[in-house]
Amino acid sequence: MRKVVILLKSLFMASCATLIFGVITWQLRRLDSFIPLSLPPWMAVGGIILMIAGGILAFTCFGLFSASGALSLHARFPFPDPEVFISWGPYKYVRNPMAKGGLTVLCGWGFYRLSPAIVLFAVLMTVLMHLFVVYVEEPKLERRFGESYREYKRRVNRWIPGRRSFVAAGT
Repeated sequence: MRKVVILLKSLFMASCATLIFGVITWQLRRLDSFIPLSLPPWMAVGGIILMIAGGILAFTCFGLFSASGALSLHARFPFPDPEVFISWGPYKYVRNPMAKGGLTVLCGWGFYRLSPAIVLFAVLMTVLMHLFVVYVEEPKLERRFGESYREYKRRVNRWIPGRRSFVAAGT
């Protein structure tokens, strides 16, 4: 029952985030006429591909968190607060695949809508997410999981899969 409640909580939070970002991007489209940049129509197809790939990645990570029992039922923040250290699945290749998936969906939405304002917003959100991960999330995970997390950080890149991630995943 605990896992079902956590899964429902996670899906609710993901739905809320989607709704909030939907409203924000709908409003941002009004700024497109002020930005002297237009995106070519063929980018809409790339946007669809990015949204599908990012959505699959983000929901795979939500599933891993829920299935492994890693999510706290009583987290103080309205986002996943892991109780179990996960380093398998997409986490073998990058340390933040859930955030990467969400940001990929947001960027894909900007391309699909051919909206420079949404694409610029996605870039801004990527910078803010990076700062959050570096200054808030990673120090918290180091305190919580200690040396096992520090070793994981040495093996796996933060955002872009590297050679060391694939070598470590194969062992």
